[in-house]
Amino acid sequence: MRQGRTPTKTRAETKKKPARKQAASLTLSDIHQVKALADPLRIRILEELVTEERTTKQVAERLGEKPTKLYHHVEALEKVGLIRLARTHQKRGTIEKYYMAVARQFKADARIFSAADADSGGTEGDALQAMVSSVWERTAEELRGLIAQKGGREGIEKEGVISYLEIRAGEKHAHQIQARLNRLLKSLEGTRKTTKKGTKKSGAKKRYRLTLAFYPLDTEA
Repeated sequence: MRQGRTPTKTRAETKKKPARKQAASLTLSDIHQVKALADPLRIRILEELVTEERTTKQVAERLGEKPTKLYHHVEALEKVGLIRLARTHQKRGTIEKYYMAVARQFKADARIFSAADADSGGTEGDALQAMVSSVWERTAEELRGLIAQKGGREGIEKEGVISYLEIRAGEKHAHQIQARLNRLLKSLEGTRKTTKKGTKKSGAKKRYRLTLAFYPLDTEA
């Protein structure tokens, strides 16, 4: 009597890492995290990994870059804890790695700014300046594209808001404004989570950018 051979597994295998819930927000309190985001390309990579798990190759395709250009950037983001390996997928003898951002929103701890001031011109100050430059250059680039597409400020303001203000306020009033802005950001965290869950039922959602800065212009009272 011949024994039947055990069938060979040909189906691709997926291995998931222990489930970890994506945080609503992460406050950057480590200077190494700030340094990692000093590169504009890394900010773009992080944005692509906020909404869903993707491989480096998939991110590269969405950004119009070569995968080989992104590998060390992805490694740097994982090293400082801004993204994590969500799962692996074996396909045709190779292992695809899917990454996910650890949070849906990122913001800087005010203490980083204090450390940068104390280290003015040093490593921390340079890293923070580079990150701030990256964020605002990215915002400016997107706005320039919208202006060209929408035909000026009026076209943008049909769906968005553009404002540039100088406010005069005492210390108490300034703290109140800061608190109100923080509450707004907190409320938007919940909106982002709800939007992600409701995408399949109500169709594709538009993405919007909110770049916010509130800071003192006078260094001395």
